[in-house]
Amino acid sequence: MPNGAIWVIFGPPGSGKGSQAELLTSALGVPHVSTGDLLRAETAAATPLGAEVAPLLSAGELVPDDLIERVLARRLARPDAAAGAILDGYPRTVEQARSLDRSLAGSGRRVQAVLVLDVDEATLLGRLLNRAGEQHRTDDNREAIAERMAEYRERSEPVVAYYRAQAVPVLAVDGTAAVDVVHDRVLQALTGLSPSRTAP
Repeated sequence: MPNGAIWVIFGPPGSGKGSQAELLTSALGVPHVSTGDLLRAETAAATPLGAEVAPLLSAGELVPDDLIERVLARRLARPDAAAGAILDGYPRTVEQARSLDRSLAGSGRRVQAVLVLDVDEATLLGRLLNRAGEQHRTDDNREAIAERMAEYRERSEPVVAYYRAQAVPVLAVDGTAAVDVVHDRVLQALTGLSPSRTAP
């Protein structure tokens, strides 16, 4: 794998994106970097950045791009991310993708590939409703789930199209199976990348 390789993973709510990203940390030897987790960690640690983020998170408001970018830049500068990272939850918009490209270029990095977990909506709905029942989450009802899926499609599809236009490999993987089966599919898709496409 190229030094400093950055991978981006996409998947709708209930696709198992977080689980696959965690499994890939061992396969690729790079950390799973979730921007949501990073923002919550900054808040919990009461850092200056966390102080800026905390009121936004508590109010359920979107965190401005510049704050997310600062938090992400700090994370990618840590020693364990020297070999690269798997980004989860960012970029969510085309402008964020462009900003990420500019930031990575400054340190001689780039996005090596984008993984997209494809799962049909009926399967996603079943998974999320089942999880809601197990965790007693009243916010995961059919209407709320439908809204989240629509938002995901609206936001992610232009970002994936942007990466395709930049000649970044976009690997679509069928996510409708057990976690270990999907992981095998992901590894197979990554194996299919030619060295010339993944060279730094």
